Amino acid sequence: MGEVRYREMQEVEKMLGLQGMKVLDFPDSMLKELDIRLIEKAIQKHIEDITPSIVVSYPVHGISGFHDHIVTHAAVKRVYMELKDDSADFLKRLAFWTLPDSGKPTWTNDDMPRLKLTEEALIDCIVPLNDDDIAAMKDALNCYITYKETIEKSGVIDKIPSKAYFEFFAEDFKPVLDDITAEINRGKKHETGNY
Repeated sequence: MGEVRYREMQEVEKMLGLQGMKVLDFPDSMLKELDIRLIEKAIQKHIEDITPSIVVSYPVHGISGFHDHIVTHAAVKRVYMELKDDSADFLKRLAFWTLPDSGKPTWTNDDMPRLKLTEEALIDCIVPLNDDDIAAMKDALNCYITYKETIEKSGVIDKIPSKAYFEFFAEDFKPVLDDITAEINRGKKHETGNY
């Protein structure tokens, strides 16, 4: 299954025209069972290898509540903070791709507990998506043959919004930005190392 999932990710890379992608060899749906330090070490190495100014990860709720997404959020946030404390000056922003909380059921039935998404006050950036962006997202989701039934059952393709929402760690923008790279050095709530 690992090989199948890897090939799916390669198709996503091609479909989106990414400049690069690294697929780590961790067990799918089992990150909560791993030593978090192994995950953090892999994330740190990748960040240090590519020296990005912006790191994007999942929000605390993981968008869907999926454990792997929640573990990833925690690991990325911790690595980001430690690198900033160690003077990784190339890091300027930690962003969490998210969805705004509507107060309505998200991915569950009406009789199930509701997943609470991001409160509107915590959203710092809303990027408008054009028809090509939305089509690319749909095409990328369709690359996941092993998740086809789940994708169809959840209706996620029909729920793709016309905007991308981001929370920024230790930053607060009101009014919200419309570009994830905008004002990258302004808006810090606290000095580096004092989160």
